[in-house]
Amino acid sequence: MKDSLLTEKNKRDILKYIKEKNYADILNLLEKIKTGHAGTPKTKDKRFVISEIVRHIIDTSPNPEKEFFTAGSFFCKRKEDTAKETGVMLIWRAYKYNTDKTESILLKIADDDNWEVREYAGSAFANTIFHNKEFYDTVMKWTKHHSENVRRAVVFSAIGLRDKKNLSKAFALFEPLLFDDSKYVRKNLGPFILGSYFANKFPEETVSRLKKWSKIRDENVRWNIAMAFNNSFGNRNPELALDVLKTLSGDQDIVVRRAVISTLRFLSKRHKKLVEGFIKKNNLKIFKEAD
Repeated sequence: MKDSLLTEKNKRDILKYIKEKNYADILNLLEKIKTGHAGTPKTKDKRFVISEIVRHIIDTSPNPEKEFFTAGSFFCKRKEDTAKETGVMLIWRAYKYNTDKTESILLKIADDDNWEVREYAGSAFANTIFHNKEFYDTVMKWTKHHSENVRRAVVFSAIGLRDKKNLSKAFALFEPLLFDDSKYVRKNLGPFILGSYFANKFPEETVSRLKKWSKIRDENVRWNIAMAFNNSFGNRNPELALDVLKTLSGDQDIVVRRAVISTLRFLSKRHKKLVEGFIKKNNLKIFKEAD
């Protein structure tokens, strides 16, 4: 299957439209090559358009941030999903030019009905906070936003804090989200961002924090802790995983127990003897339960 549907002529036309700031015709062209699966063009084609707009603005505009705001606003106000995906990847670059309006647009796109548009919003959140640390205070407030879509985008914003000097900020951002009872938020926090992203890069610091959080008697917090090892990090560090899971294994809450069961079953695929020994040593009978 082809990863791009843009022809060389299409690309030349797009470059011409970019120079003319004729963004409407770019959208018209992209709408003609959108796929039936996602309802938008191929990822490679969208990336081509976004990268070329960014390159042109940086190379030619005397005020790039203002131009990013103008272009991003145009796309984000359109109804097409492709437009919103393109727009949100432009508008975050205008954060310093117009912080309030940029945040308002980011918030709106993060709560879009289309899951794919929300994926782009999550990436935009991460980029915004990476380049504008003052965005941190805003996303911290949004951890309590009424929309689970927005709170999920906040989870992804932490990717922009995934470095040594910002670890404490990332963990502080995670803490209120650990209590979130939204399945959409949870499945992106524990097993994905906490486990796959942070634990793989900062294992010692992340596991230390997971152990601290595991003492909290809340089913959502503990679900996230257990599922933080249900991934490649857990597979590479089964002893660390079992050490933390031991704290959770006696929890009678069904949500927590199912998370522990799921993670132990996952780990047992590659570490069967180790997991069986853990179950026997701790007198667990979890595999008789349905997860």
